[in-house]
Amino acid sequence: MNTTIIILTILISLLYLKWVLIIAVFPFQVVHGRILKKWGKSKDAPLLIRTLDKPYIYWEKLFKKGWQRYMLFQVGLVPSHHIRKFVYRALGAEIGKHVVFHFRTEVRGLHRLKIGDGTIIGDNALLAAQRGLTIGNNVNLSSNVSIYSGAHDHRDPYFRSTAATTRPITIGDRVWIGSNAIILTGVNIGEGAVVCAGCVVTKDVEPYSVVAGIPARKVNERPRDLRYEFKGKSQRLY
Repeated sequence: MNTTIIILTILISLLYLKWVLIIAVFPFQVVHGRILKKWGKSKDAPLLIRTLDKPYIYWEKLFKKGWQRYMLFQVGLVPSHHIRKFVYRALGAEIGKHVVFHFRTEVRGLHRLKIGDGTIIGDNALLAAQRGLTIGNNVNLSSNVSIYSGAHDHRDPYFRSTAATTRPITIGDRVWIGSNAIILTGVNIGEGAVVCAGCVVTKDVEPYSVVAGIPARKVNERPRDLRYEFKGKSQRLY
């Protein structure tokens, strides 16, 4: 009986230790995010700012540069929608009013993410914004949407990311991206466009067009008198 209690105590302690570490490291992580947003690299920041950033730099080295991805994965499981949004903003993302992030959103490169008012990010979305990702107003991303602003270049002898495979992505106002769609680097999706479920978008999408297939091709058009505005009331716990 005593052994069982000891094991349960250790397991519970480890569970809470995760959040103790996340909260303790968070202020330094905020400094690091602000540096990336303003200067791009830590070495370009003033000496005082670089000094404040050093604890987080060492922390990331300790975890083989995997701490932020681990931390943001955990944040994506937090029941409070408002806490998730607070963390993303604190780490450098520009997020408008009434934006909703559903559970298990994974964001990379928060300092290069911009989201307009009223946009809804569905469950399990992956927003890889390292090279720049701008999402307009009243955009609806359904579940399991993946957006990659960067990628490896299969033609490069060292399999690096190159200028051809790392370009920013722009998504216009009132775009609807269906479930399991994939948006690849350098794509611009015009205002009011619809990306059907399961699409792989490799080229620009014209405004108000409906695209489907792999690779995505225009199959229809959408009315141009769209007036809806999302007010952040999509289903969420809090």
